[in-house]
Order: sequence, then structure tokens, then C-alpha cells
Amino acid sequence: MLRFEHVSMSYGSQTILHDLNFEIKEGQFAVFIGPSGCGKTTTLKMINRLIQPDSGHIYLDGKDISSVDRYELRRHIGYVIQQIGLFPNMTVAQNICVVPKLLKYPKEKNEQTVRDMLAMVDMPYEKYAHKYPSELSGGQQQRIGILRALAASPPVVLMDEPFSALDPMTRRSLQLEVKNLQQRLNKTIVFVTHDMEEALDLADVIVFMDKGRIVQMAPPEEMLEHPATEQVREFLGKHLPAPSPADMTAADFMRTGIITVNQNRGIYECVSRMQHHNVDTLLVVDEQKRYQGTVSIADIRLTGHVVKTIGPLVRCTTPTVTVGDNAKDCFDLLISSGFPYLVVLNEDQTVAGIITKTSMASAMAEHLWG
Repeated sequence: MLRFEHVSMSYGSQTILHDLNFEIKEGQFAVFIGPSGCGKTTTLKMINRLIQPDSGHIYLDGKDISSVDRYELRRHIGYVIQQIGLFPNMTVAQNICVVPKLLKYPKEKNEQTVRDMLAMVDMPYEKYAHKYPSELSGGQQQRIGILRALAASPPVVLMDEPFSALDPMTRRSLQLEVKNLQQRLNKTIVFVTHDMEEALDLADVIVFMDKGRIVQMAPPEEMLEHPATEQVREFLGKHLPAPSPADMTAADFMRTGIITVNQNRGIYECVSRMQHHNVDTLLVVDEQKRYQGTVSIADIRLTGHVVKTIGPLVRCTTPTVTVGDNAKDCFDLLISSGFPYLVVLNEDQTVAGIITKTSMASAMAEHLWG
């Protein structure tokens, strides 16, 4: 239906799109997402030739769009943008019929199109057809913008962040309406967003882009189960399925950003650091950042006056676990040991964090309730 073959583009010395190759099937709802400047809007605008590629080909229904008159092409591709772009001096009916009139549809067909379109979004013809855009709410204006894009029954509809300026309730309502319209009319929709929740709700296939390249193209379920990169995983964020409690590890429960100190540091420096961070114990490491034990303010007060560095005062009594250890086993150890925390180590014996009763409770609450 829609196919990109080796499409690239540059602005001066900066490459915007790198050798894009993908296909969107007829009737699919494809959502492009990625960080700002990744090339998603540029890719969208190439489909209706608002932007021309430097190399490569784009095919619509098997026909190279570069061989089609650009104005004729645009009359057969719907286009919805964030700014809506309704003509303020035209009524709702006139706005909806802009493209059908350019295509010289009969007057009776245009009127029926307006009636049918307004009925699809629960906006009665008698009440809304003869109003002007200024008499409509933002959500109603965006609905008319969507209907205008669909009025001539184009095979493809492009949507560039159409709902980003709307309030959450209106946005959610329009998302549901667009998905419903797409399914009823069997339209191919290419949709750009920066909102992963919107992408997951709407898409049949998600195209994740970064720096002008496609990082991953997959249905929402597949992307959630198998994010291709850490960047995709970060975008998915809270939408990723939570791990099973049996599979959770120390890494899921630990506190990070823990204060450590080298074993060769002086007594007064360590006391100062404890005061600054409002703690009574420091984790001690060697020159390679490997964990050696702990030093407490109590030990410093007791024997600190007879040594110059904290090395001789280090204790190795605090229980340790590794980042991959089972979370339940760590919890059992924390309770049975009587210590206020466990030290969590990486495989190379460097400090990853600590597990406290508070961090354990917070992680459990996050896992259960989000």
C-alpha cells in the first residue's frame, strides 16, 4: 500500500533521514514516534510531497509518487495537523467539502457527505453544518478537521500530532473516535505523536525512530514484550509489563546513589562527609571501587583518635547480596539479620546500592499499584 525504498535526505551537511525502508499495509494504523528531531514529521510530509527526498522512492498503491502531480496527489491524501487549519470564513459544511469540491463532486453528493460525516462524530447536521469555526470548541474544530481529511474518501490519511494541544478528556475522546472511524472506513492512517500511551492505544504498528533511522517497527504487543533498545524501553516506561514477583531481584528493590568513601581517606574528611549527607555510616571501597565494608560514626568516636585513615576501622559485618539475587531471599535475609540494610553488589564487587525496609516497601507498592 505505502512503501519507502532507500529514502534519504539531508540539510546541508546534516543527514535527516538515513536509508528508510519500510512498508505500511492497506488499512493499517501506523504510528511514528521518537524523540524530538528524529525525523518522524519529515517522513510523514514526504508522503504528500511537502518535502522531497534526496534519494530513494516512495510508492503509493504501487505507483511512484514522484511521477504524480503533487497537487493531484494531495487531493487524494487526507492531512490533519495540530493547528487544525479550518478556513474561518467558511461554515462547517463548506470546510468539510473543500476537497470534494476540488474534485468536482455533485452538490447533492457533497451535502450527503457532510450529513454522513457529522453523524459519525455525533454532531447533528442541523445544529452544526452552518456554524463557523469560531463558534466551535477546540475539540469540535479538530473533529471537523478530521472529517475534512476523510470527506473525499482518500486511501491514506496523514495526522501530525493532531491532539497534542487538547485537554486530556477531549484528547481521549478524539482518539477513540479516530480509531473507530479508521476501522469503519478501513483507512490507512499514518500518525505522528510523541506520546507512547497514544501510540499504544491507536497503533496496529508502531515505528520508533531516532536520528533519522528506524530503530524498531512492530505491533504494540511485540514492542512491549521485546523492546529493541534501551531507548525504546525508556519510551515505553510504565507501559512495560511488570515482572512476576518470583522473577524480581535485588536490583528491583535497592536504593541507588549511595555515598561511598575510599579506605585511605582521613578520619576528619569522613566525619565531614557524614555530616554533609546526614548519615552515620559510610560504605568503604578500595582503589578499584570494590566494596570493603562499612565505617560508622560510633567507631570513629571510639578509636578514630589513634588512626589517621578509616582503613583500620572498617567492619565487614553488614550482610551483602548481589544485584541478581532473588528479591524474596533478600527480604528474608534483611528481616532475619537484624541489620537496618543490606549492601547490594555488582558482579565485580562494586557497590550497586542498598536494600532497606523502606526501599523494599516502596518497590512493593510500585509493583502492586504503580
